[in-house]
Amino acid sequence: MQLPPHHLLQDLVKHYLIIDQKIGKQQSYRMFSDGNPGIVFHLKDPFLKWNEENSTAAPQVQSFVYGQLSHYNTIVSHADLKMIVVVLQPYALFTHLGIAAYELNDDTVPLSIFFGQAARDAEEQIVAALSTTEAIAIIERLLIKRLIASRYLTTDFKLAMRSIYEYHGLISIDDLLQTLPITERQLERKFREHIGTSPKKFTDTIKLQHFLKLLQKQPNKDKIADLIYISGYYDHAHLNRSFKKMTGFTPIHYKQAQHVLAINLMQV
Repeated sequence: MQLPPHHLLQDLVKHYLIIDQKIGKQQSYRMFSDGNPGIVFHLKDPFLKWNEENSTAAPQVQSFVYGQLSHYNTIVSHADLKMIVVVLQPYALFTHLGIAAYELNDDTVPLSIFFGQAARDAEEQIVAALSTTEAIAIIERLLIKRLIASRYLTTDFKLAMRSIYEYHGLISIDDLLQTLPITERQLERKFREHIGTSPKKFTDTIKLQHFLKLLQKQPNKDKIADLIYISGYYDHAHLNRSFKKMTGFTPIHYKQAQHVLAINLMQV
């Protein structure tokens, strides 16, 4: 279930994801980048996250902030799954949490690092909340306090972001620079600081997300040819290479998956 934020938080929060799965056994999930950082509140047992060698798994903390993902990850639940994910705006780590976004790439940090005791108090209140509405209200009271110290985005960066989303990632960096009063080096630096990744990689991520949204609406699991060119891919081979690099799956595998918890989180 996806819910919108309070209007005061729209520059910080994209939406909330409510994930509630009664499984009762260990289950693996694939997570890949959707272009956004976020905050996770576990209401039951946290995920286990495997290291890069897939040799050991460590439990996540009850609430944490995560940054941009440069590659897909495998995470494991060992019981029922219940969590609230605060999907942040791509630049929120920089504007509202006060850090350069690249510092949190492929990493998680306990929420208490940013919010101190208020985060620990919120954790207890959220677990005890009687409804999702009450839990989100607790989260929003915590986040609204960050608005006072937030940084403003420059006009050129806002324009760059607007163009990328309006074109669904189908805009070259050269075309983007023609509308901006900055150099390519300045744009690279801004994206690394504000979002944690390069403009090219971010546009590729937004392009893939656009394709996934179209794919979810495609009723025929085996017919995706019509979506390839609309989404800016040259042919099947180009799509498959890009898709597998970013998700670890083929488009058909993704479409046939039975348990997609979010557009970038699915059971494997």
